[in-house]
Amino acid sequence: MVVSFRNRLAVFMILTLVVVQGATALIVYGVTREALINQSELQLTNELDLFFRQMGAVSQRVAESVQVLSLDYALRQAVASQNDQTVRSALRNFGRRVGAARMQWIDMDGIIQVDTADEVARRLSFHERDLLDQAVVDGRARGISIVDGKAYWIILVPVLAPIPIGYIGAHIPLDDAIVEQLRKLSTLPQEVVLITPDSNGNQWNILAKSVDSAAVLDQLLPNHGPPPLNLPLLRQGGAREDIVLAKRLPGRDATRVVAVVGFSLDEALKPYRPAIFAASVLLMIGLVAALFCTSLIARSVSRPIEALAIIARRIAGGDYTPPAAAQETEEISQLSGALANMAVAIGEREDRIRFQARHDVITGLPNRLSLTDAIDRDLAERPDIKGSLLVVGMPRVQEIVNTLGHDFRDRMMRSVGQRLLSTAGPIGQVARVSDIAFALWLPGARDPSQTAQGLMAGVGQDYREGDITVDVATAIGIVSSPEHGREGSLLLQRADTALHQALEKADDRVVVYDVARDPHTSDRLSLMSDLREALDADHLKLFYQPKIDLAAGRIAGAEGLVRWTHAVRGFVPPDSFIGLAEETGNIRRLTHWAVKTGIAQAADWARRGMNIRISVNLSVRDLADPTLPQRVAEELEKQGVLPSAVILEITESAIMGEPDKAISVLRRLAEMGIDLSIDDFGVGQSSFAYLRRLPVREIKIDKSFILKLAGNAEDATIVRSIVELGHNLGYRVTAEGVEDEGSMNFLREIGCDYAQGYFIAKAMATDGFDRFLIESRWPALQAEAVG
Repeated sequence: MVVSFRNRLAVFMILTLVVVQGATALIVYGVTREALINQSELQLTNELDLFFRQMGAVSQRVAESVQVLSLDYALRQAVASQNDQTVRSALRNFGRRVGAARMQWIDMDGIIQVDTADEVARRLSFHERDLLDQAVVDGRARGISIVDGKAYWIILVPVLAPIPIGYIGAHIPLDDAIVEQLRKLSTLPQEVVLITPDSNGNQWNILAKSVDSAAVLDQLLPNHGPPPLNLPLLRQGGAREDIVLAKRLPGRDATRVVAVVGFSLDEALKPYRPAIFAASVLLMIGLVAALFCTSLIARSVSRPIEALAIIARRIAGGDYTPPAAAQETEEISQLSGALANMAVAIGEREDRIRFQARHDVITGLPNRLSLTDAIDRDLAERPDIKGSLLVVGMPRVQEIVNTLGHDFRDRMMRSVGQRLLSTAGPIGQVARVSDIAFALWLPGARDPSQTAQGLMAGVGQDYREGDITVDVATAIGIVSSPEHGREGSLLLQRADTALHQALEKADDRVVVYDVARDPHTSDRLSLMSDLREALDADHLKLFYQPKIDLAAGRIAGAEGLVRWTHAVRGFVPPDSFIGLAEETGNIRRLTHWAVKTGIAQAADWARRGMNIRISVNLSVRDLADPTLPQRVAEELEKQGVLPSAVILEITESAIMGEPDKAISVLRRLAEMGIDLSIDDFGVGQSSFAYLRRLPVREIKIDKSFILKLAGNAEDATIVRSIVELGHNLGYRVTAEGVEDEGSMNFLREIGCDYAQGYFIAKAMATDGFDRFLIESRWPALQAEAVG
């Protein structure tokens, strides 16, 4: 879920306020609590000291009362006369008045003579002998003693008559009652506990306490013992927090009694709770007010931003209308102005990009994409329309660039584009569709061939610039709708195919698209896929056409010709797949298969004692393959065939593409001992001076000169001249296309070396060729006849 800017701003401000106020409240609370703890610790220390002073004051009053009692004449008479009943009665009455739980009369030897609480204790020694000695010295003595697990504050006063004749001892119990009484006098907290260790010091026993709650006692006595002495400690247990302080009672034997007091922090915070509640209420009121104010602020801040966001979305959607000037703050106005400038800049830049995407940069004409859209639009608006698409190409553009540079080329192309526009008229659509080609779309019924001639005349005029004159050679490919398609991209693709064919022709540079000649049709692509499968599965066959040694009258060789019988299509003519294999790059695989199969057949003939040389054709792509010699050598070695048993045939045009690479490959083959032959000699473009660079040993006269040799004196003269010239250059000469005996006799008469053609035999499969070797009038040239 996407949260709006307004809500995010409001939430941010509220959270900020909450965090600030919460942190302030926590800090104030923490400081207050810490101050309260420090104050409570100090107060607890002072109050415990006051508690101890109150205990001292009580014992002081009791001591003074006992001293008054020691001066009583009647008591002294009773002691002197050893009247125990009178002494016990006086002591018991006095003990009730001062709150003593036990009164004793002790003689000067420290023997208890009277004990108001325990008759058995009579005649026993007083257990606190130190107090007796102190009483003699100081006139009185006080101390705490543990008797039978109970704590007593013992006051001893000597009885003088006028010399000491005994001691009066008062036992004031340190029990819950006196602790509560003293706590009230000293304003000590409610939690007070007096404890003492047992005789082993391993366990602490409670002597007196002011509370009965087990939870409070656990706070005051962690692990059933006192906390560290003289150090206020903050103890937390459950929901309680207490400040606990432990001190030993002052005076003699005080180490045996520890007073532990506790102060509840919750009780200490009670006076502050109204202030805390009031602060909380103020915080809530502040938050509510802040929420309201934050909403107003967020709304005022976000409203212009939201308006600008709407404008930004509109710009993102392609609407570049500048927004109206914002009447807000200076910053918002600046942002609105920047957004308006950006919208205008983006609109202008997008217009340029859109124009560049659909137009040629050099000529300013529509490009290929724009043209296809225009064709599709015309055909969609008028389905019955007939139109023609002419693609005008200029094959010399790269030569012009190499000679005169790119800038000259660009100026010339702009001039050609203007010529096309003037020739096309108002209804034609002119576009530049490649570096060397323009296209003209003519909707409506027109004669495209007539238009093409007009374009050839108008566009093909020389281009002049200063002293430079350039012949603008052109070629045109033509398609028509709906005959060749009803989609702009398809029509343009097929027009490019027709243009490509026109560029390859030397005479007629205007070609109308013919689907049968299109190598890019799905049918031909499917055929190429089938050819690859046939190569993988070895479904191709190599047929052999005999080659006669005219002087010996014997079969001296055979040309291997690839034949393919498709499983569905049946027999596929070589012209249908050889050229396609060259275009798609599969010709190397096909040549490798033919060479491998031919060499294997030559090995078979050699094993049978026949010296029949195998001829295999190479393509232009084979001559660009530097690995060809190595692969041929491997096959020869594998089959055990001499290189002289193999002839590789090449055409003159195959060498013209990249002659240096082709000659390098051919020389490597010739150095291996393989004879090379120029096929279709007489119809190529090379001269004898150029052919002298080639390491060839044979030329084959093209069959166009042989077919009518017997009845055409001109062809006879040409053939005679080629044979003589070939012999003078050291070449063997083969005539192909021999179809009658008269032609064969003429060739024998003029000294032609070899002949092949239908008069001798057509290309045959291996078994048919073997039968021909046995049944024909031309026996095979035997190995022993070679010399």
